[in-house]
Amino acid sequence: GVAALDAAAPTYISKTNEPRTDAQRMLQEGVLSFDVVTNDNTRRSLKMLVTLKEIFSKQLPKMPKDYIVRLVFDHRHQSLVLVKRDEVIGGVCFRAVPEHSFLEIAFLAITQSEQVKGYGSLVMSHLKEHARQHKLLYFLTYADNFAVGYFKKQGFSTTVSLPTERWKGYIKDYDGGTLMECALHPRVDYLNVRPMIESQRQAVLSVIKQISNSHVVYPGLAH
Repeated sequence: GVAALDAAAPTYISKTNEPRTDAQRMLQEGVLSFDVVTNDNTRRSLKMLVTLKEIFSKQLPKMPKDYIVRLVFDHRHQSLVLVKRDEVIGGVCFRAVPEHSFLEIAFLAITQSEQVKGYGSLVMSHLKEHARQHKLLYFLTYADNFAVGYFKKQGFSTTVSLPTERWKGYIKDYDGGTLMECALHPRVDYLNVRPMIESQRQAVLSVIKQISNSHVVYPGLAH
């Protein structure tokens, strides 16, 4: 089942200005919200984590259920939970290693009925911004063959730039998984990447117009 949430509890709210997708619009309207949850033994947190654990178990069938339970409820792990109309519909479980400025993504999934709506990208954007604010500038994860494409779209690479001594022995090694990394920029607002890119594009076009006549339309020749 899906856990009902305490609507009065604090949530992690997006700072996006203009909604660009249905998911962004629903976020601004309050239909969607985010919450960073850990196992603090409160009833509300436990209900959210139980629901998230069930989503991970269903959507990641190759992952042993007891392993999912152990990590989701481990006090060193946190989960960024996506909530829709007071129901948990997905999220990401991660463990921060602040002394080496990185976090490891353990599980990420959206419930079956809410997939292909852009929620997976929304979760990643909010995780990036949450990490940036806590000075965690590298993401590491082991991706299976089905997930490599998703992570590449989210800016991950199979080339790991973080020095080996900063992560070796800190993250769990998965047989058959591909180690992937995403490096964050400390000054990029990951909740407003698209408008930032668009404003840069307009600035470039403006400069081009100043040094080029290609935008000028001349009258046609008289017959």
